[in-house]
Amino acid sequence: MNRPAAARHAMDRRQVAWAAAAMVFGGAPHLFMVTPWVPLLVLAIALWRILAAARGWRLPSLWIRVPVTVLAFLGVALTYRGVAGVDAGSALLLVMAGMKLLETRTERDRIVVVLIGYFLLFAVLLREQAIWSFAWLVVGTIGITAALAQTVRHERLLPVPAAAVLAARLLLQALPLAALLFVLFPRIPGPFWAMPETRSAGISGLDDQIEPGDIAELSLSDAVAFRVRFEGAVPPAEALYWRGPVLERFDGRRWLALPDATRESAPDRTRVPGPIYGYQLVLEPQGQRWLLALETPLAWSVPHAALGRSLQLQSAEPFAERLSYRARSASGGVTRVEPPPEVLAYNLRLPAGRNPRTLELAAKLRSDSTAARTYLARVLQFLGSGTFSYSLTPPPLGVHSVDDLLFGSRQGFCEHYASAFAVLARAGGIPARVVVGYQGGERNPFGDYWIVRQANAHAWVEAWFDGAWRRIDPTSVVAPGRIASGIEATLAATPVAAERLWRANAFINRMVLSWDAVNAVWDRWVLAFGPEMQADLLLALGFEVPRVTQLTGLAIAGTIGCMLVMGLLLRQAPRRRRDVVALAYASLCGKLAGIVRARLPAETASHYAAAIASARPDLAGEVDALTALYLELRYGAPADPARAHELATRVRRFRPRAAPARR
Repeated sequence: MNRPAAARHAMDRRQVAWAAAAMVFGGAPHLFMVTPWVPLLVLAIALWRILAAARGWRLPSLWIRVPVTVLAFLGVALTYRGVAGVDAGSALLLVMAGMKLLETRTERDRIVVVLIGYFLLFAVLLREQAIWSFAWLVVGTIGITAALAQTVRHERLLPVPAAAVLAARLLLQALPLAALLFVLFPRIPGPFWAMPETRSAGISGLDDQIEPGDIAELSLSDAVAFRVRFEGAVPPAEALYWRGPVLERFDGRRWLALPDATRESAPDRTRVPGPIYGYQLVLEPQGQRWLLALETPLAWSVPHAALGRSLQLQSAEPFAERLSYRARSASGGVTRVEPPPEVLAYNLRLPAGRNPRTLELAAKLRSDSTAARTYLARVLQFLGSGTFSYSLTPPPLGVHSVDDLLFGSRQGFCEHYASAFAVLARAGGIPARVVVGYQGGERNPFGDYWIVRQANAHAWVEAWFDGAWRRIDPTSVVAPGRIASGIEATLAATPVAAERLWRANAFINRMVLSWDAVNAVWDRWVLAFGPEMQADLLLALGFEVPRVTQLTGLAIAGTIGCMLVMGLLLRQAPRRRRDVVALAYASLCGKLAGIVRARLPAETASHYAAAIASARPDLAGEVDALTALYLELRYGAPADPARAHELATRVRRFRPRAAPARR
């Protein structure tokens, strides 16, 4: 094989390796998300293809590639029982990228493999949008862009550092345009990359039904449920009741939500006494229709959301992505919005034949109490007598669950006591329902916002008497510290405290809160950036909120402006590359000046090299080679970055020694 053919073969081999590297950069985020045989198959194909390029093996024929492709497709379909969905789609894309690598004969084939690497890389956004994934996207984009730059070269390839620098520079050049389009492009509700998820996908949180133990399980989780930033005054910790599903049907063990087909407008503030608070809430994915709000919501910014007859805020459709919205709520624990008579009647129902001892207790307490307020106070006095304890691990309850709690174990979590209180209220002729949501939260001083975790999940009761729904929290008499100091203080003496020791360390806790503040900025301004956030940002920048057509025009004008500015800057790039060449030659002359002589002002590079060779024949070969490369780059065709980098590297490594002294 002659020298040009050998050089071309070596270059092809390296370009195939770069194409395989692009596939690795794109496929790495999926390795632990797909079935193990898929990445092993793709890795085996990539290694074989690189080895085949190195040894000159023939690529598989069509008669081999087609059956292998069909078998791989069937393998994905059988493994995932279909090819739809994020996991199956990612696995199929990985397999198809590997199959494409088996037929990379031309430059076009290699470019297609690199472009598939981009698809693989950004497909991770369909599964994960955390800030760590963005960091990998940056690294992966630089790696794949470097592979693309190497794949399309027709001359010698760039060194790896130079290719990485080139890719990073291209990414930085595209960043202003990407930021401009992100801000100005007309928004659609929710992140455009979000994929709907089912409840089986592992979204944790509250549900529209509870039975003893459900919320206790959530209390072991430090996962974030939502973050909230108050606009103005902040409620005291004991008033932070975040309303979720309202449960009105009791079957003796479980509390369930009723179908809430009716819709009503927000309650009149005059009928909701108590302070009013404004806030912005970023809700984590939950896959439900209901939205969280502080106590009694009065106004909200979620499109097509409405308040149900149980004062539960719901969106028109379930959502499985982060959602940012503003709201205003009253937090006084009293709502004078009278429900229909049939609703009050339903909130008195109890299953027949269940919890007889509880019904006897209710009859006894009620006989001594003529007013509803007095009766409920006596029920709270009974629960707060000191014989009941707050526990995450109470013994299991039987068919008569409330009887077992009140007259047996006397241990329970918030949903146990809320259920028992609601049953006693109904048994005493007072309409009552259970509300589940979150209570309390943790203020993050690094971002001046509140973090509400799954551990803050809570249940309380609303009872109808004296013409209003009134919040009553039986947990406040069983474990007052749970409401006043939060869940962490309450659990400090429980067996699960050992699982939360890491939060007790002040330094670790500060680091956790600092990291959460970074995530909060990411969630608020990137993942939850929708129409409302866009309007707020434009108003903050001094713009009136434009219509969609105006936003489109601004985006187009901004794109053209960015491209013009970038074009003007890029016109200076050749000159800057020549400056690199000049700096390298100046460094060479400086080294020679110290051991031979300095270059004269009017002396050409060739004459100076000849003078150095005459004075120091031992340096002639290296100095002549460096001077020839400099002249080629300085006065020949436009400077090749790879050759300029070579000159700078060779000059940096050139360390001439002084001539030995003559005797």
